[in-house]
Amino acid sequence: MKREVICAQGEITVFRIIGDMPAGLIAHNEKDKRGRPIISHSESGNHHILSGAVAVLEKPDAPEGMRILYALLEEPMQLIQDAPDAHGAHDLPAGLYEMRIAREFDPFAAQIRRVAD
Repeated sequence: MKREVICAQGEITVFRIIGDMPAGLIAHNEKDKRGRPIISHSESGNHHILSGAVAVLEKPDAPEGMRILYALLEEPMQLIQDAPDAHGAHDLPAGLYEMRIAREFDPFAAQIRRVAD
């Protein structure tokens, strides 16, 4: 499988996939009120979504804290954010896409722990 970076929006990086859909994926059923798939949630409570109703699949064994999603777009769509002051939309032509939701490491949280005797 070959991947090419198409765009990034907030914590999401979108890759165009040349090859077949990976095996072992599970359904990703998070949708907004209009039935559009939610790709990621922003810290402000808004969502990053695909502009149309399409099946999205998730890699169940992604590294801890990361989410990897796949969508086969039969027609062009956009990756949009449903916020009043949203990121710009990204056009996605028909094709197979991988969407990686980044993770971050907080060294201060990792150092804080309950005292145990």
